[in-house]
Amino acid sequence: MKIEIVKHSHNVGESNYHYQLTPAYRRDIFVDEKIRKLTQAYLLAEAEHLKVIIVSVNFGPDHMHFFVGDCKNYSVSYLAQQFKGFISRMMRKNHWNLFREKLFGDKFWTGGYFYRSIGAVNSETVKYYIEHSQEKHWEVVDYEFYQYGKQTTLKNF
Repeated sequence: MKIEIVKHSHNVGESNYHYQLTPAYRRDIFVDEKIRKLTQAYLLAEAEHLKVIIVSVNFGPDHMHFFVGDCKNYSVSYLAQQFKGFISRMMRKNHWNLFREKLFGDKFWTGGYFYRSIGAVNSETVKYYIEHSQEKHWEVVDYEFYQYGKQTTLKNF
């Protein structure tokens, strides 16, 4: 999916973020497909409410990655707060029985989160970040270097 430059009434631009959220105590609650689907559904519902675009969502057993596009009206911390708060509230209120053995108290997420500001987003960059973000300790390779390996050499012309 490619996110285009967005034209608003008084500005033109692009604003995209990659977030990673981790359940409390880094429990592996996302091994359960039902929990993944419900969490994703609540993420999409809150994105619709905020009028932002979820470009991509992916899960590891103990974390969730997602890309948010067209979010120029919100700060990084505000978006994280809204997504974490809404998902946590809805999951604990409606589906507590699915994960009560792994999580306890009023927590669903850890206190923090990871984020990265992302420039032009297309399917290739989303694929790259999701693939490389799933490994706990990956070798740091930036996207431009990754792309270089896919470029055609002069011999191929």
